[in-house]
Amino acid sequence: MIAVTPSDAGYPPRLRQLARPPDPLWVDGDETALAARSVAIVGTRRMTGYGERVAREIAGSCAAANVVVVSGFAQGIDSAAHRGALDGGGRTVAVLGEGITLFLATVRGRRRPLAPRIRAGGALVSQYPPGFCAQPWAFARRNTTIAALAEAVVVIEAGERSGALITAGEARRLGRPLFAVPGPLGSAASVGTNALLASGEARALVSAAALLEALGLRGASAASTPCTDPILKALAGGDLDADALRRSVRVTEAELADRLMRLALAGRVTQTPDGRYRSRS
Repeated sequence: MIAVTPSDAGYPPRLRQLARPPDPLWVDGDETALAARSVAIVGTRRMTGYGERVAREIAGSCAAANVVVVSGFAQGIDSAAHRGALDGGGRTVAVLGEGITLFLATVRGRRRPLAPRIRAGGALVSQYPPGFCAQPWAFARRNTTIAALAEAVVVIEAGERSGALITAGEARRLGRPLFAVPGPLGSAASVGTNALLASGEARALVSAAALLEALGLRGASAASTPCTDPILKALAGGDLDADALRRSVRVTEAELADRLMRLALAGRVTQTPDGRYRSRS
């Protein structure tokens, strides 16, 4: 673990845009991830299955485009975003609302095995000393740091009083592009995101490709997908339905669905009206 100050060459350049940049910033992991192209993905701790799927899809697409995913490592959408980035072979940065040493000593549940993966494939960061115990006010300041570290902020699900809305407000104040994923009408998990859209504070995000395009990376995820992918090779001979495609590439139904999703997000595969899959290579 290291501590960097605003005067250090390795200090994240985007944090210098803050009136009071964290001084110092504690970093455990790959400090170069803090200066790379990045997107913040945030949302409620009480996510729905829909929110989890969207968080993982968008994070995975960012990973395919070599965009670092920044989030707050809370339960729910934050953790799903970190996991999606790592599962997609990318890097992720977790901004903590407490000291790194204390967090690593006390974290439990599904986040515990995720912590070493983040350190190995990105970084844990905190603006608080290693042994600092979390306080309610500390998370609001942490949300400002999340917004500042990223080039754009995506809110996937947020309740009426979600902390993710603080991150959204800081993104607007800092001039970061702000996106919100539309949620079902009446869903408590999407009250905040739908309100951001209704007020015009955020742009509706309906696909990962639209996010990458907004960052000037429209072809990046597609370019990173090898043309030797077995699915693309199978589709080179013509459109196939899921059963025929699964037999051809010899994978499980779940693995095929996951890989098709990533190829679709990368713009390499599309689905025809009759339900078959077609290569767009």
